[in-house]
Amino acid sequence: MSTSVTRLFSPLRKLLGYPQQPHDQSVSVLLLRLENMQVLASVLDKVAVNHLLVQLSMSLGRAVRLYDPVRVLAPDLYAVVLHNRTDREAMQVARRLHQQGQVPLPLSGQTVTPVLTGALVHAEAPDLPTVEALLDSARQHLALVEDAFLGRLGFYPHDPSLAGARLAATVTDAIEADQVQAWFQPQVCCHSGRVTGFEALARWQHPQRGLLMPGAFMPHMSEADHNNLTMCMVSQSVAALKTWDKAGFNVPTVSINISSCELSDRGFADCLLWELDRHDIPPARLVVEVLESVGPVTSNAETRTNLAKLSKAGCRIDLDDFGTGYASLDAIRQFGIHRIKIDRSFVVGCDHDEGQQRMILAILALTERLGISALAEGVETREEHSFLAQMGCDELQGYAIGRPMPLDLSLDFLAENARQAARLPGLIRRG
Repeated sequence: MSTSVTRLFSPLRKLLGYPQQPHDQSVSVLLLRLENMQVLASVLDKVAVNHLLVQLSMSLGRAVRLYDPVRVLAPDLYAVVLHNRTDREAMQVARRLHQQGQVPLPLSGQTVTPVLTGALVHAEAPDLPTVEALLDSARQHLALVEDAFLGRLGFYPHDPSLAGARLAATVTDAIEADQVQAWFQPQVCCHSGRVTGFEALARWQHPQRGLLMPGAFMPHMSEADHNNLTMCMVSQSVAALKTWDKAGFNVPTVSINISSCELSDRGFADCLLWELDRHDIPPARLVVEVLESVGPVTSNAETRTNLAKLSKAGCRIDLDDFGTGYASLDAIRQFGIHRIKIDRSFVVGCDHDEGQQRMILAILALTERLGISALAEGVETREEHSFLAQMGCDELQGYAIGRPMPLDLSLDFLAENARQAARLPGLIRRG
């Protein structure tokens, strides 16, 4: 992202342009959130995304007066403060902004349509809250919007009873508030039944909405959120490895998911390796999971450099969601992939569906010829587990093995697995 755009979207900027006026009779705060940021980023390159955000900000700015400027709180979060408007007038302005912000925009030879969810909070004299309090109230209302109401605009009179500790509005805020935790899902060897590693999965313990899965917050994440979340998961994964070691359990690896925006960040690999080094964790114990679509054809120079550095240092590279992308063979050759993860879409019903069985057998034959291992993810039944083991799949992951769990519960799982693994019958390895 260019320096000018970075400055424009910096979360450290002053959130609001000016304080509440001494003779205000009413104040309204409109908060607009871009819902399809992740989808747009997946079809546009970084330059086009930057142009989109700038155009959206300018488009919103043209819909209000000069003294009601649009403030950019994050790449996907915009705020407008309205002074001395009735609730009806404020709602009219909010509707105009909401509609203007969702006008299709031409970018990179195609037309994209932003989707905005809005929360308008209105307060009147004599007991006017501060603008910051209204902004926090709008954040809380946005955080509670259900999926069915995304893309709509809501009006909320200010409710002083909602005042209290500020709710985290972004994943970065949640990380700073210690609300994001790594949960761990076990991966086991088909031949011995023993744990070969855990995958670290993010969970947001939201103070009002409860435990949030990644699908509830990842679509709204900015590039900064992605970077901060990855390093948060790395830090907690390193701590987990030390905890398992101290407890006397043999957990060879922990896996973390890396998105394309982190891989394209210059210096990402150096930062990751430095984190491992300062905690005295060998790089071979960290598995970096990348999507199948991250291949030499679609990746930039920074992505290729980061993956090469990680692989050379000893980190293991997994190709995630295998079978759903299109550049896998080239990626396996150039990036030194150690393992592929067979997507759940090929696993479901594999114990009785002949079409699924043929696909899995073909994938396993491919991995055998390439000399890499295969892990089937999303294994949810004992029958799927049994079929995959008999066909020679190397490792399994899914609810049939164990659900994602907090670190403390992973210790109980490991203890039980050690007892159970000794009683499992051995299986013949492929080859």
